[in-house]
Amino acid sequence: METCRLLLVDNNNAFVRIAMRFLQSQPDLGRVASAESAARGLSLASQLRPEVVVLDLHLQQASGLDLIPSLRRRLPEVKVIVLTLWSSEPYRQAALAAGADDFVSKDRLHTDLLPAIRRLLRPTAPVIG
Repeated sequence: METCRLLLVDNNNAFVRIAMRFLQSQPDLGRVASAESAARGLSLASQLRPEVVVLDLHLQQASGLDLIPSLRRRLPEVKVIVLTLWSSEPYRQAALAAGADDFVSKDRLHTDLLPAIRRLLRPTAPVIG
């Protein structure tokens, strides 16, 4: 897989440091940037045009659920993964209904996030026959 640009939107500084260190250690992820709020995330996404935005549901001044439709309007091709501690089924359903492509619990960062990113970026094979 070619390298991809990724934006992490989360207001928990300690978690962002851990997640950034983990994501930046991956050779197939190119530039990894972060934003601490929904407004900054939308601004950076517009500037950087990442292939993937990974965002938390709990952000400053707005919910990640509110950010997803805005991202979709500005960057319809972007893949959105919700990465949150709020991992119950109602939150998962709400995130997917808002337009998220995938949903990963923060406690599964090291096991589930990279497969989710790679699955979303993998080109689909044409159906032959």
